[in-house]
Amino acid sequence: MSEILQLVDSKNETNCLIALFCPIQATATHVQEEVLMDILSRLPVQSLLRFKCVSKFWNTLILEPYFKMKHLNHAKNDQDSQKFLINHMCPKDNIFSMYCVPLSSVQPVEKVQKLDCPSNLKPWRCTIHCYCDGLVVIEVPDNLDNESSILLLWNPSTRESLVLPPLEFPPEGDSRLGLGYDSTSGEYKILHIRDGLGGCKLPSEILTLKGGSWRSIDEHPRGICTVLLGMQPLPFVHEAFHWIAILKKLKCFVVVSFSISNEVCSSNVP
Repeated sequence: MSEILQLVDSKNETNCLIALFCPIQATATHVQEEVLMDILSRLPVQSLLRFKCVSKFWNTLILEPYFKMKHLNHAKNDQDSQKFLINHMCPKDNIFSMYCVPLSSVQPVEKVQKLDCPSNLKPWRCTIHCYCDGLVVIEVPDNLDNESSILLLWNPSTRESLVLPPLEFPPEGDSRLGLGYDSTSGEYKILHIRDGLGGCKLPSEILTLKGGSWRSIDEHPRGICTVLLGMQPLPFVHEAFHWIAILKKLKCFVVVSFSISNEVCSSNVP
């Protein structure tokens, strides 16, 4: 078994792994599912996408929520798996392109990947709003004249994307989006807030990906105005979004936090 693990850790591609575990009858007989899952969790996403075609058993295993979380936790602790996502506009044609850049300084320049924007159009504008656990919320044009736009939840590793429902409150003025994972419900949620410097009470809304529609959030700390200048995206720490606001009564800055598990806001003076 140590030889098998060594093959995986060396990352000398994955044909050897298929040869060791095929046919599937041998997998079920000689290798425990947990051991196979541990080995597969060390592989890059591109290899796992190919391995889904090995058999129904492997496809089911790779699609299990437990395996996905195990693979994610392993990637978070692997510096070679950490990457930047860069949005760049080509000056020649004013078309945006995405680039995946390794975070590790030991990775060669050749590891930089150019990604196709998940849109049927070649966008002359593309905005990265927020990100979490390898998922990204981006905004791209919805039609050829670029007058309207749509929000997409995009996985750059698998190249899969999902069109998000339109916002209930259009992002007039300054607004921000935040993406976070709620471990209590096991769901990803997206928060949309708007700037409150105009003095009026502006609504916020939240989208639970499994819910399929935005919900208004009416509970807000009283007497504060949200300040979104210089914040993109909303910081997400300890399963709560954070942003700066002004406490009108004391005329001082406060930090507002929004817990995605109970969907409650609170404020604290720094």
